[in-house]
Amino acid sequence: MRWIYLPVLCLFLGGGSLAIDAKDFKTAYDLLRNGLCSLKITCLLPKDMIYPADWQNDVEARLSRSREVLLIGDVQSLQPVIGYLDGWLRTSDPTRKQNRPQIFAVVPQEQMVWFRGWTTNPELASFVKVVASSNENEPLGVVGRTGLPLVILDNQAVYMPTWWQLEGPTLRQVLTWGRLLVDQIRSANQRRGEVK
Repeated sequence: MRWIYLPVLCLFLGGGSLAIDAKDFKTAYDLLRNGLCSLKITCLLPKDMIYPADWQNDVEARLSRSREVLLIGDVQSLQPVIGYLDGWLRTSDPTRKQNRPQIFAVVPQEQMVWFRGWTTNPELASFVKVVASSNENEPLGVVGRTGLPLVILDNQAVYMPTWWQLEGPTLRQVLTWGRLLVDQIRSANQRRGEVK
C-alpha cells in the first residue's frame, strides 16, 4: 500500500514539465513531509532541506533588498554575487548609493586580493570589511574544506554558488554562527580604529 505514494511523490517533486516552480518547492516539501507523517507512512523526512533557488527571482531579488551581506569561503565560486555588489557599490544613481549594503567577507588569506578594488577606494572602503583566515582549525577553514561557499543575506537566507537554498534547524545554527562572525569582524575593526 505504501508504494502507491511513490508515483505521487515523483509527480509532485519530479523533473521536466511536471516539476513545481522553485519558489513553491519549500511549501510543497513541508506539505508532503507533514502529510506522510500524518498518514503514518513515514515521519523520517528531515526538517532540514535544500531546494533550488533561481538567481534572478530569489537570490538577486533578496540581494537588492539586503542591508548586510556576509560572504564566507571561496571567492571564485561567488563571482555572480560579487559582480552584482561591485555594480551596486560603484553606482552613480543617488538612490542606490544611499541604500548600499554593508559587506563582510571572510576569505582565505590568498584571496583577499579580490577585494582590493573595494578596500583601497576611500568612497567604498567604509562599506566593506574583509578578514582572512589561514588557520585550518578556524570556522572558515572548515567551510573552505567542504567546498561550499556561503552567502548570508540579512541573516535570512543562505545560498550556495549553485543556487540552492538551505532551510531548517541546521541553517538556523549556521546563521547564528554567521551572525557571531559579523560581530567579531565589527569588534576587531573597531578595536583597530581605536588603536590608530
